[in-house]
Amino acid sequence: MIFYFSCILQITIIFLLIAASGGLGLYFHLVLHTDIVYTHFLYIPIALSGMWWGRKCIFVAVFSGGVVFSFHIFGVGIASPWNDAARVLFFIIVAFFIASLREKIMAGQRALSISEEKYRLLIDKSLTGIFVYRDDKILFANSHFSEILGYSSQDIIGKSIWELIHERDRPKVRDLVSRSKVENLSDLHYECRLVRGDGKTIWADVASSVADYEGKPAVLVNVYNITERKEAEEKRGELSELARKQEEQLIHSTRLAELGEMAASISHELNQPLTGIRNFARNAFYMIEKSAGSPEDVKSNLRLISEQVDRASKIINQMRELTRRSERLFASVNINSILRESIDFLMPQMKLSGVKVTLALFEDLPEIMGDRIRLEQVFLNLLTNARQALEEVAERSLLVKTYFNAGSDLPVAIEISDSGKGFTSEEAKNLFAPFFTTKKTGHGTGLGLSISLSIIRDHKGKIEAVGDPGKGATFTVRLPTPSEEE
Repeated sequence: MIFYFSCILQITIIFLLIAASGGLGLYFHLVLHTDIVYTHFLYIPIALSGMWWGRKCIFVAVFSGGVVFSFHIFGVGIASPWNDAARVLFFIIVAFFIASLREKIMAGQRALSISEEKYRLLIDKSLTGIFVYRDDKILFANSHFSEILGYSSQDIIGKSIWELIHERDRPKVRDLVSRSKVENLSDLHYECRLVRGDGKTIWADVASSVADYEGKPAVLVNVYNITERKEAEEKRGELSELARKQEEQLIHSTRLAELGEMAASISHELNQPLTGIRNFARNAFYMIEKSAGSPEDVKSNLRLISEQVDRASKIINQMRELTRRSERLFASVNINSILRESIDFLMPQMKLSGVKVTLALFEDLPEIMGDRIRLEQVFLNLLTNARQALEEVAERSLLVKTYFNAGSDLPVAIEISDSGKGFTSEEAKNLFAPFFTTKKTGHGTGLGLSISLSIIRDHKGKIEAVGDPGKGATFTVRLPTPSEEE
């Protein structure tokens, strides 16, 4: 309705201006008898219609030309028809140029309007919170940023950015902003906590850059709400810590279970030095009481007692190390040394089982970064498995070998080969699966190899297993050498 009223009003104005121009022309000719060029006044309705209607103003120019020629029809025209024809031609030319200029202006305005609408849509519908600030005051904020912080679009304008940043993170952000000004950095990227309008805290990933806004320098900021990601990371951290503690407990429990299996041989091994201590002590006491021997003989017995005490103490210390629950402690360790200690510890069991142990250790093997207790746990498990596999065959031999492969990513290698019962290809697929075992019922938990694999992976290494039924098995542990930083 308003549109139609506006059109009628514009047509009326144009018609009245043309009529006024025609009346003015009659007044000049008939009353004043002057040849003043009245047609100049007709440019006014032509220009005005061009601004309003575009190229339709050509019809107004033609109509105005008709008014000029009508003077000649009624015999009141002063100028020659050719002059008036030229003026009408100029009407049309002016109308055409005004219309073309108007069309260009309107096209530019439409393009600008479309562009502004497009960017407004992109900003308002963006899943990123966007705001602009200057001198620490927010000048513009899109709707998503207002939603993130729980403010209305009007309430957030004019706020200081420091009101929105959590007080614990303000020093860090201030330092970053100050450093960027000193170092002339245009972009910043950081994470911080923001305070919502209701007082709750959210985590945000913030990216800012210097830009021009309304003709002056300002800072354009993009804000991503990463609260869910941070909460998930925190939950993952808690679960990882819980898994680590459970792994520690499982390793400790497995170690104790293996110690239980070793109990008989350990008691046998301890019984030997204790028996020797008892006999040497009785012998020394007899020599002193009966004066049957020289002081050197007594000293010799006491020295033997001391040696047997050292031997028993070594066995007990090894047991204490195995039963101790320890945190991960990576340090430079010698693999050959760990293997020797592990074999010494299990040697009583090997002897009781009639296993012939052969060592072929590469003497120049470089040290690695590792946890000594956990690596000892791996080798004790592999050696114990080999001993148990050998109990089911007549010829019982065990080869422990180390070597260095300089061209490999995991150059330090440890091979434990036995002539035991071996395993099938189907069993090989599940060897390192938790609770899988090829042992007899009641022998082992099925967790030893699974835990060993986890420990070696923690050392950035790997375990390989090769075996044939009735022909034995070989387990190879491969470990990396320390990097320059380590």
